[in-house]
Amino acid sequence: MCGSVPARSHISKHRPKSADLGGLHLATGSESQGHGWLGDGSDLQTPFAELLSDMYNETVNALNGPEDDLVAWTDLPPATRKRFICSLDSWNFEPHKLGDVEVLQCTMLLFEGLWRIAGMQETVGVSLDQMYPFIRHLRSIYRLENSYHNFQHALDVLQASYSFLRSAGIVPPLSILFQPNRMWRTDRIYNSGPPITCLALHDIFIVYIAAIGHDVGHPGFTNNFMKNAQTPLSVVFNNRSALEQMHCALLLRVMRHHGLGPLLERPHARKLLWETIMATDMSVHADFMERFEHMTIGEESPISMRKVLICQAIMKCADISNPSRPYHVSQHWATKLMREWSCQAMLEKQLSLPCTVQSSEDALSEANSQIFFNKVFAKPLLELVVRAVPEMQMYATQCTSNLHRWERRKAELEKQPCLALRDYSTENDYMNAFRSRYRRTGAEASMFRRRVMRARVWLRRPCFRLLGRPIHGARVMLRYAGLRGRR
Repeated sequence: MCGSVPARSHISKHRPKSADLGGLHLATGSESQGHGWLGDGSDLQTPFAELLSDMYNETVNALNGPEDDLVAWTDLPPATRKRFICSLDSWNFEPHKLGDVEVLQCTMLLFEGLWRIAGMQETVGVSLDQMYPFIRHLRSIYRLENSYHNFQHALDVLQASYSFLRSAGIVPPLSILFQPNRMWRTDRIYNSGPPITCLALHDIFIVYIAAIGHDVGHPGFTNNFMKNAQTPLSVVFNNRSALEQMHCALLLRVMRHHGLGPLLERPHARKLLWETIMATDMSVHADFMERFEHMTIGEESPISMRKVLICQAIMKCADISNPSRPYHVSQHWATKLMREWSCQAMLEKQLSLPCTVQSSEDALSEANSQIFFNKVFAKPLLELVVRAVPEMQMYATQCTSNLHRWERRKAELEKQPCLALRDYSTENDYMNAFRSRYRRTGAEASMFRRRVMRARVWLRRPCFRLLGRPIHGARVMLRYAGLRGRR
């Protein structure tokens, strides 16, 4: 799913659309993979083919289309620049309150701070001027419809990664940008004992790149949904971290497009980037915890393995950092995730698929979800990583504090009278469900009304087949569920 499809003379021009666009070529642009998927003369029908072909075409357009005019990222008023730097230097960071241009500017400020490390630019062989079009390109591939897995989340993960590394003394505080031309060197000696010291300059850069690109092209649905719906993407990757493999493939292509390819040719660099992103799949969480536990108890391992484990730890803690943020920030992200899950649950019910996520958006369900996630994943992960990076203790403490607060909130909600909750997953009630979830004003409301009118036209006629049967109104359902981009 990461590139344009090269023409092949041996592929029949009359092959069904499901096979041509919904099969192998949709999931990968490599000529060397999966020839047996289509085969000559086969009449293959692949579930979700036309749907994913829409996603593929939009992604390829974003990858290969001409870039718009770039506004100089350095053209920030001094007061705005100071406000962004102070915000990025705080664990109270709230990227969801930033505009489209502002999230790009904040991203660039984090990379500008990274460039203040003496020798960083020479080591990675990339200038800051190259980074801005690269970041903008990534931003265009993140899906706007996703309430959680969007570019704001990517910036949030990048800022969390920076915060962890800053606390460990590996990168400078962003306040260094208040001092023009000042360069910074860490006091920590490379590979001097603590696992965090095994990171070289190019490893730190890999962490930043992985953080900002780890969810690029995310459809707003989970790997379990993709597996149960038998999507070509999952079939091609054998139901193993399909989304994460797609994110890696897209990120690598954009990197090469913007001149970051030579970095990937260094020994272990591409593998480090790949394995860091792959660790964000929660299905491999238990395996990571076991391997990291062995490292913390002093088990001998090569430095390359320690690099991978530390980068994975930073990435995983950043990716699920919401429970360790200040409570009001944590609550915002919990609500956004529940909203995205409710969209998936609605589609799963319509397609008679197993329900793999929580479908209710009421406050009690949200509290239960956060308590479960904190206890099972976030808190144990942070407590384990703190054993290797004790400077991260403050984040584990905040996570524990939030857990207690969610438990108190759950107790309060259970004492309240039970209120009737709207069932958003009612079949054919897509318009009312999505209309009631968001409060829109001004230009956003006007745009939404136009999309509703267009959707009503689509609802009058059958759309393409999903899972082997026709679904009326599938376009509007999938657009609002996050699988279709804006035209």
